[in-house]
Amino acid sequence: MSRHTDLDRTRRSERTPTTLAETESDPALTDDPTAGNNLDKIRDILFGAQVRDHERRFTKLETQLLAEAAQLRHDLKERFASLEQYIRTEVEQVTGRLNAEEQGRTHAVGALTAELHTLAEVLQQTAAQLREQSEQAHRDLRNQLQHQTVSLTGEFTQQHATLSATLEQAVQQLSHQKTDRASLATLFQELSQRLSHDQPPQQA
Repeated sequence: MSRHTDLDRTRRSERTPTTLAETESDPALTDDPTAGNNLDKIRDILFGAQVRDHERRFTKLETQLLAEAAQLRHDLKERFASLEQYIRTEVEQVTGRLNAEEQGRTHAVGALTAELHTLAEVLQQTAAQLREQSEQAHRDLRNQLQHQTVSLTGEFTQQHATLSATLEQAVQQLSHQKTDRASLATLFQELSQRLSHDQPPQQA
């Protein structure tokens, strides 16, 4: 009895899905409802434990996959949140640096503009002072030239008058000296005549 039972179990375990498919495709078995129930029982006996084991494994695997998917979504969500926070922090820092640089450049440009305005005013004042000094120097030089011209004209007139007076005096002296020479020549001539005639000279 035990051997027969073991043999039946061995024969049942040796049945393959092909044999089962052939059994299911047999018209004699499919037409009989009792045979269909028996077929379900046979299928349950042959593959029930394996199917349930596969179902447990599939259920466990599905649970693991769902848990891993949930954990993955959670990790991705945390990573995306961390990445978003990092990008936001970096953008804020870059924006802050850009704003600071812009403010610094604006301040530098304002300071440079003020310096340029101040320099322009200083240059204008310097140019006005130089222009005024140049005009004053020109006026002073013209006044000095006029004064020197008047002074030289007066000196020239005075020297001309002096020279004219001196020349006139010299001419008069020369004329007087010429007259004296003519009288002396006449006297010498009369003396010569008197000496030649032995006459005493006349009183002049």
